[in-house]
Amino acid sequence: MLDIPIIHLLYDFYKLWHKVSLNFPKSQRYTLGQICGTDLLLLLKNILAASATKDRKIKLEKLRQASIKLDLIKILIRLAKDCDCLQNKSYLELQSKLHGIGKMLGGWIKSLE
Repeated sequence: MLDIPIIHLLYDFYKLWHKVSLNFPKSQRYTLGQICGTDLLLLLKNILAASATKDRKIKLEKLRQASIKLDLIKILIRLAKDCDCLQNKSYLELQSKLHGIGKMLGGWIKSLE
């Protein structure tokens, strides 16, 4: 795996998400749960694409796409909590980790602007 801290955080976050999403009610596991999981993988894909390119403009575009995807994931996770798919403890742990990822991503974007 690439030695980029945000990638490690996202990798670990996805493992946690996968574990937590297994406890979703069946009616939400294949809708809200699956959408969130797919968006997490797309977020990771954008981060990897940004880290692989040397072109500053493309890198910034990929990071901005990742930032939008991260905001969507935050909303989906809050929605999962409000729909009683997540326990409060799991929600707080996920949000805390997302906050750290967001700070790292925001710092990377600011360094390129």
